[in-house]
Amino acid sequence: MTKISIIVPIYNVEKYLKRSLDSLVNQTLEDIEIILVDDGSTDNSHKIAEDYKENYSNVLLVTKENGGLSDARNFGLQYASGEYIAFIDSDDYVESQMFERMYNLSENGRKKIIESNFLWEFPDKNVKDVVKKYNSLNEYLVKGRVVAWNKIYKKSWLDTLDFKFPVGRLYEDQDFFFKMVANLQNIEEIAVDDHIGVHYVQRSNSISYNESTRIRDIFWIYNDIIEYYRVHKVTCYKDEMEYRFTRNLLGNVLIRKVLKQKDRKLKRELLSEIKSYIDTNFPNWKRNKYLSERSKQNLYLKRVNSITYKLFYLY
Repeated sequence: MTKISIIVPIYNVEKYLKRSLDSLVNQTLEDIEIILVDDGSTDNSHKIAEDYKENYSNVLLVTKENGGLSDARNFGLQYASGEYIAFIDSDDYVESQMFERMYNLSENGRKKIIESNFLWEFPDKNVKDVVKKYNSLNEYLVKGRVVAWNKIYKKSWLDTLDFKFPVGRLYEDQDFFFKMVANLQNIEEIAVDDHIGVHYVQRSNSISYNESTRIRDIFWIYNDIIEYYRVHKVTCYKDEMEYRFTRNLLGNVLIRKVLKQKDRKLKRELLSEIKSYIDTNFPNWKRNKYLSERSKQNLYLKRVNSITYKLFYLY
């Protein structure tokens, strides 16, 4: 039986693809399949993928019209036969023992999610993102890494949930992460490999850095998650979601995306929309219990609301 199916969406990554695929075909874990999904590449990526398909019996190549990362992941899922599913981005690469270590933590399939630590790989430096363990699902919602590509997922469990990555939206991993956690019963269903497994390559021309007009997708994603929790009557994580959503909007989205916009009109609009979204959905966020923890992030969050007002009038 195939132990892990690794789904790799590919779109115009000829510069990075060989390194990524080399790291996958050289895994120490046997009985894995590597599903390459060419999402309508127009560069040499398809030819590179074809070469790996010809040379490795566990590599499958499927081709589709361009539909974006989520669509490619969803498309690849229909070909997966493994006990576990993994998603690896085609510009990232992994350590050779990563999947073996993760699979060995599965406790013969009892774990639903196993995640690995990773390395942020910038052009001028590397930054480790390391977690040893999580003590509760509440803590996992507050501190867990929302990315899809550092985890393996029990396929039979995913099949029963029958949800997919949202097509045509940025921040798709957050949608996937929060919906998954809503379907976990306890923290014992998650395991953490405390080694560095994934090299998360940062490049300035990636989608997340450049598509400024799609920053608003975060509002759609959060509304979708909130609605999912409402429909499925998941009411026990209100504080965690309020804290995590607000922290991301005022941190990652505001600082890394909005304030870097050169279009002052767009910048002003986005600042106003972030403030309005938080005021409407999380009016009492400053009293959130997780803000009482001492951290640099919380110190920033306690100050940022007044800063946002100043920025709004400045721009």
